[in-house]
Amino acid sequence: MLDIDAHTADRWARLMSSANRPLPAIDGLLAATALQHDLILVTRNTKDFVGLDVPLINPWEM
Repeated sequence: MLDIDAHTADRWARLMSSANRPLPAIDGLLAATALQHDLILVTRNTKDFVGLDVPLINPWEM
């Protein structure tokens, strides 16, 4: 588990403002956390992260 610290919250705010589309808060927080900690986000729900420049892996496509 990773905390949502001030740096992650700031990254989340920037993602939300630059997404140019409605973005569910939880998806934005997941993306911001992955970006802040240089992680790859593993999810089947890759469509919600398109255009956010988050490294993704869909485990069902491996």
